[in-house]
Order: sequence, then structure tokens, then C-alpha cells
Amino acid sequence: MNVFTLDTENMTDYVYFLTPDIAENIGRTYYRGIVVEEGDGEPVAAMVWEVRNVLSGGPKESNIIFFRLDEEDAADLLFDRYKEEIAKDEVALSRYSLRAKALLKEKTALKTAGFSQKLMEGDTIRTKLIDISRLSFLQKNKAGDSVQSLCYMTQRGLNTGIKRFVNKGKFGICEDIAYLPRSYFDNDVSTYSEEDGMVNGLFLVHKMPSGGIKVLMMGAFGTNASKDMVRMLIKALEKALPVYPPETEVLIDRHNYAALAITEKLFPTGFGYPVFMGERKEG
Repeated sequence: MNVFTLDTENMTDYVYFLTPDIAENIGRTYYRGIVVEEGDGEPVAAMVWEVRNVLSGGPKESNIIFFRLDEEDAADLLFDRYKEEIAKDEVALSRYSLRAKALLKEKTALKTAGFSQKLMEGDTIRTKLIDISRLSFLQKNKAGDSVQSLCYMTQRGLNTGIKRFVNKGKFGICEDIAYLPRSYFDNDVSTYSEEDGMVNGLFLVHKMPSGGIKVLMMGAFGTNASKDMVRMLIKALEKALPVYPPETEVLIDRHNYAALAITEKLFPTGFGYPVFMGERKEG
């Protein structure tokens, strides 16, 4: 067996093994990946993770977003290479959160490698576009003139708006938000709000290869932050409903307390799918 680092040049060879939604992350600033192949060139194991806390100055963490193990014999080789790779980024703690489905081999391998393990409700709410559009408080309000689709914002304005959020420690679910190309966002459905000529709210979404919509950043600050959040969501819905099928899956990650508070207010009945979560100290 051989282990390879995933990059933008070889990633296309493994899209079917990783899934398109995972593969598209390879090449992003803080994302890493490795794959194990058998002698015949067939992949038998792979792992993709994101390095976090790079900009905050805190202890760096690795967040494993994908782990597939088809051959148990590949586990040791995979984890040995993983440890080498995260050492380059000075990672102090590894975490994972994986959908609780048929992951018997993966669960066993993670436990053997020293990771804790528990079954919990996941941080990501998965709902449908049509269900969001039926929320009564959205139907009773309007977006207003202070909210516009991202397609109407200049590149300079977008850079300045994102920088303003980043300087306040707000990255959404993407620590590399400032490095993502404009094309990564759905410019028609993503929205922003302004106050006194300055961006004070961002609702940035990404259309995944699978067709789903992932919310990357939803935040606002100022005296009308809560109202601006609702207005941005209303504008996003206005733009999304004509172009996306009603059953389109929408993913919203409750990645911190602020995001949790927002989602509890907007989606009080929302819940995350069961996941296996765990961590391991590194170094």
C-alpha cells in the first residue's frame, strides 16, 4: 500500500472515493487530505481535515471532515501519515464529527488510534428550502432597501466587508473566508446589509456540487443586527426560490455560540443529524 497527499492535481482521480462535496475542498488554504492506495492503484482509505485557529493565535486544531476506511489494514498507514502532516501545522488537538451511519471500520480505527468517541446531535442543521420559506415570521417581513444581493456589491466592497468581519474574529464556518474566490459564493442568493455606507451584515452561501446550499457566514453587528439577519435571509429566499428546487437541502452549521443563538431563534424546531464525535491530543 502507498499513501499520497491530496492536491489540486490528483484530486480529480479520487472524486468518486471522496464524494464531490468533500473533494472540492482540496486546495483551499487550510484544508489537507491524504489517500491510501493498494498496489493496483485503487484507493482503500482517505482522510480530509481543516486546520483551525490559524489566525486567532490559539492552539491549532485539526477538524476531520471526512474519513473513509474500506480496508482495515490501511488504518495504521493512514494515521501515521496523518500525524506527520498535522505536525507540520503544529496541531495540538484533533477533532472529528462524522455522520452516524455504517462506519464500523472507521469507528474502530479512530478508537484504536486514541480518539475519544460519543454519539451526539450534530452541529449542522439540515433543512429544506421550501420549509424555510414557510416560516411565518419571514412571510410577515420584507427585506428592505438596506439589503441587496451580493451580485450588486463591488469586489472592493466585498473585500472590505469580509475584512471588517474577520477583524472582529468572525469567519463563519470558513477560516479561509478572505481567501475564497468570489465565484465560490452564490452571488445571486448571497446577501449583505449596509448601514451608513458600511457593510454591517453578510449572509454568504455556497452551492455544493451535490446541489445543496451551504451557509458559510451569517452574521451582522450594530443596533439592528437581529433585524438585519432576518432581512438578509428574506432577500436570500427571494432569490433562491425561483432557481433552486423546493426540496433543495440547506445546511446551517451551529459552529459557535453566536451561530447557535441565531439558529435557535430562526429555526427553533431544527436539529442536527446524529454524529459520532471525538478528539485526541497531539504533540
